[in-house]
Amino acid sequence: MAMGTIMGTTIKFVKINALLGLLVLLFSCQQTKTEKVIAKNTASDKIIKTVQQDKAAQMRKFDIDNFEKQMIANPLYDGKTLEDGSYAQEYYIPKPNADTEPFNRNAAQFFVEKIRRKDGFEELITYYSSGNIKEYNEFFSIELEVGIWKYYDEQGNVTKTINKDSDYKFTLNDVIVYGKKNGVDFHDDGDLQRGFSSRFKKNVWTISWIEDVPSADSIEHFCILDGDSGAVLERQKRAAPIRKVG
Repeated sequence: MAMGTIMGTTIKFVKINALLGLLVLLFSCQQTKTEKVIAKNTASDKIIKTVQQDKAAQMRKFDIDNFEKQMIANPLYDGKTLEDGSYAQEYYIPKPNADTEPFNRNAAQFFVEKIRRKDGFEELITYYSSGNIKEYNEFFSIELEVGIWKYYDEQGNVTKTINKDSDYKFTLNDVIVYGKKNGVDFHDDGDLQRGFSSRFKKNVWTISWIEDVPSADSIEHFCILDGDSGAVLERQKRAAPIRKVG
């Protein structure tokens, strides 16, 4: 083959490689740009969602008129079932030395709404006597304090927030997933607690559930999980206490 032909072929090959390299670089830059846009949009969506939630909370009011109507009609009135099947218990905290019978809205220092959701969560919302929101608290598994607790002034502005989950990298959702892998759904059953363990010198999850065994005694599972990694620090099986009926 002639030297000129070889050189020409080599130059063409180099040009093609250079072109391919440029295309790959352009594609990579475009992909990086797209990923940054997606990440930015996701962060923006989270901010927008948080702002919307805050605005919704600020607009949330206790329906004093309906509560007063229900209490006058039935002094034993306890609450109502919501459209999603949750139950909203309603009651009030009276002012000191207030005459509480029969009910009079002027006797209320605060109104309270306790919403028991079907997913195992419970919302405890306290309102000023005006009906404006005062505090928002959230629980899981009866008494486990979770989520972001918020406190408001009488105009509906947030004055303080407390993130109850900040010290646990192994999240509540992680614990629920762990439970499902072991045959228990903590939305419906079992017990969850968390806190600092003086024994392990760290934050831990303490969880337990009962396994019903056909034709045998039931077993109670007891686990302690690392609050950061989720590592099992201790696991025991023992005879289960008798379940309460009703």
